[in-house]
Amino acid sequence: KDYAARPFLARHTLGRLLVGRECRAYERAGAAPGLAPFLGRLGPFTLATAWIDAIPLADLPQGAASREFFDRLDAVIAGLHQSGVAMSDLHHRDVLVAEDGAVHVVDLAMAYVLGPRPGWLSRRLFERLTAQDRLSAARMRARFTGFSEDEALAALDPAARRLWGAGRRIKGLWDRLRGKRG
Repeated sequence: KDYAARPFLARHTLGRLLVGRECRAYERAGAAPGLAPFLGRLGPFTLATAWIDAIPLADLPQGAASREFFDRLDAVIAGLHQSGVAMSDLHHRDVLVAEDGAVHVVDLAMAYVLGPRPGWLSRRLFERLTAQDRLSAARMRARFTGFSEDEALAALDPAARRLWGAGRRIKGLWDRLRGKRG
């Protein structure tokens, strides 16, 4: 990932911030299974990961992924959470599918890294963001396996389902304020 070609202000603010954040997340996660191997920070605006010969989940047609694939994705996400990393922005372009069915995740630019001695606020934020990761994975499971969204979300813990419900209500309110019809 390289922000060097971005405009000066973007490169020196957002570029530095996101590269630093992503490097900390990769370093904290270490060699977590399913995570693209981190090769290092190459400069203030650049980092490198190993190449993974895979395609983004987004390139698969809806209903094309197996339930087992998403079980492996859930295991990758759980491994990141155990290492103290919440992706917090997981989407179908961040999930790679290898030819052998292996699952990899990339793009930790928005990841939240739990510090070595987190306070209650940091722990609470981490819990919310890990719930968001599980929610995102469940919604992808529904979209790419043919599960209904309700069925996929039923497997989540109640806190994640409440988070999803609150988000849907806020989005509905926002849509109404913009005059957008459902």
